[in-house]
Amino acid sequence: RYQDLAATFQRSDVLFRFQRLLRAQAMACRDIAKALAIGKPYQHLEITEKALDELRESINYLKAQNNPQWRLLLTQLDYLFSNLATVERQLANISNPDATVTDETELADNEAHSIPDLWRRITSQLNPQSLLFRHALRMAIALTVGYGCIQFLHLERGYWILLTTLFVCQPNYSATRQKLVQRVIGTLGGLLAGIPLLYLFPGQEGQLVLMILAGVLFFAFRMVRYDLATAFITLLVLFCFNQLGEGFAVILPRLGDTLLGCFLAVIAVSYIFPDWESHRLHKVMASSVNANREYLGQIIAQYRLGKRDCLNYRVARRNAHNTDAQLSTAISNMLAEPGRYRMATNESFRFLTLNHAMLSYISALGAHRTQLEDNETYHLVSQAYRSINEHLESLTLQLEQNKPMAMPETDSALEQSLSQWRDDDCESTKMVLQQLHLIQRMLPELHSLTNKLTVRTNISK
Repeated sequence: RYQDLAATFQRSDVLFRFQRLLRAQAMACRDIAKALAIGKPYQHLEITEKALDELRESINYLKAQNNPQWRLLLTQLDYLFSNLATVERQLANISNPDATVTDETELADNEAHSIPDLWRRITSQLNPQSLLFRHALRMAIALTVGYGCIQFLHLERGYWILLTTLFVCQPNYSATRQKLVQRVIGTLGGLLAGIPLLYLFPGQEGQLVLMILAGVLFFAFRMVRYDLATAFITLLVLFCFNQLGEGFAVILPRLGDTLLGCFLAVIAVSYIFPDWESHRLHKVMASSVNANREYLGQIIAQYRLGKRDCLNYRVARRNAHNTDAQLSTAISNMLAEPGRYRMATNESFRFLTLNHAMLSYISALGAHRTQLEDNETYHLVSQAYRSINEHLESLTLQLEQNKPMAMPETDSALEQSLSQWRDDDCESTKMVLQQLHLIQRMLPELHSLTNKLTVRTNISK
């Protein structure tokens, strides 16, 4: 564990060397992103290679101390160094695609290529359980009510109500609230800035320049800062109407229509088929656990067959990381919802932490895939995988059904075998057994958390 490394090597520079290398590689990733954005080739800096060499020297110095208490932890440092060295090679060869040629070039094809496939995808969303279907109904009802308000109140420019509702109403409460705040702040800012500008630039020539500037800034910020984009488009609207002599006349209607559109969006997302994250959090957790299980299965198979970045492996790896990110987003969204809809926040955070840790352990197994020649070792690995797979299947089923279940029996002999290995075992064998042991150790807490979550969820309902 990282806590053990920090406690043992707190007086050594090795952890500082890891930090320096990680920061250098993070800077390299940012440089790659900038190079892609501007369409220029990426030039790898020597600072990361120097940091890697310094880290290697620091680890070699610790090994030279021959401290038997450090043996296991130094092995962990070697694994971390190997992972970062692999990252460094990939960063160094980012502009040299020939250096990273692989035989596994098959890509996943998720497109529908026939009318029946298209029809199945459409019909699969036509049910109240679909988030897209529920959002579509909310939008349809909110826009219909907005149009009714326009007709009932005889609003001349009521289309601002519909536009505000369309842009502010999002698939979940958290995103809607964020959009609402940005919309209101942007509109108020644009109106407050527009009033003095109308006095300062009464001539058409000056206002035309400001209109062009506001339009350009709107398109510059519309994807990154919605509040600023709203402010600039509000300025553009004021100047456009001022060309007709109605600049000041549209200020209050613009503000009133924006507030009414925001109100309709909040009512829609809160009361029309609401998608509170706490009500579906258990399903997101189930998907994440199941994705980890499938990813681990793909990895363990390659410890018998040999390392291959085949399509199934890459798809399983991507799904595991995507579902982990979705779980993190779901918990963050839940915290932004009203207090009465938040559920088991401490347990949810702990579950997220354990899921992150499990994915890290599984990813470590994936990074060091190699064919195990020793049949006894592979038998132990297979036995451990079957036990872990049984636990993960049980967790997935429990989360999907959202009801407490008994934890499968734990094989104490297997756990003891995983925690011990022979001195003559190769480094790869030790790493595999250790990672499986770490996963095995967290399963009881995952079951306990899942039971607490299901109980809290059922009580809140």
